[in-house]
Amino acid sequence: MTAVNTTPTTTTSNTTTSQQNLNSLLQKLGITPATSTTTTSANTSGMLGQSDFLKLMTTQLQAQDPTAPQDNTQMVAQMAQFSTVTGITQLNTTLSGIATSISENRIATAATFVGRTVLVPGSTALPDSTGAVSGAIDLPSSASDVTVNISTTAGQLVKSIDLGANAAGLVGFSWDGNDSSGNPVGQSSYTVSATMTASGTQSSAATDVYAPVTEVPIVSDSTQPQTLTVQGVGTVNMTDVKAIKY
Repeated sequence: MTAVNTTPTTTTSNTTTSQQNLNSLLQKLGITPATSTTTTSANTSGMLGQSDFLKLMTTQLQAQDPTAPQDNTQMVAQMAQFSTVTGITQLNTTLSGIATSISENRIATAATFVGRTVLVPGSTALPDSTGAVSGAIDLPSSASDVTVNISTTAGQLVKSIDLGANAAGLVGFSWDGNDSSGNPVGQSSYTVSATMTASGTQSSAATDVYAPVTEVPIVSDSTQPQTLTVQGVGTVNMTDVKAIKY
């Protein structure tokens, strides 16, 4: 008698039965079984939500073999994984809403700067309505002597202010806009510079000036810094503002 190899037939039969069971399960869920012309996106289009997952799980339990029930550990693990994915999705949605809210609040906050006088890094000082000029010197370390020089835009020195010894940080200064004779100098803008002496060595120091904010550009990209347009200084980051006054 010639032996007959039945392995291919059994494998084919098992494969056919498994495919039939899968198609039957998908039909119960209202999902069209995949064919040779069905795309991956169409094959998964109906299984995107938590309700679809629960429906699939319920149907799977109903169709399970009573003699070989689903493993509880695996089911719990699957449910935990799905809950994690759902939580991450909800978190992303929440964070997106927070980012939008922050962006809107940032614009509203920046808008309140228009018309205000702010202290920002710069060397061009504009006189206020009384002709006075004010600002600050940003000392990186303590100094035994600090001097502020105020000149015209042409380079002519009109005022030198000795601020004496000061600790590190901002050191304010002001000038009434008058020369040594008490007469108004009357310039539309001035150039401010400063020197500091520390450990017997003299060096230049950074200056800040008070100037009005004339414009607040709206930044659509929340990752970009909010800027302000400051008269006489130009564009500065809102985070560079060191003081605000009317």
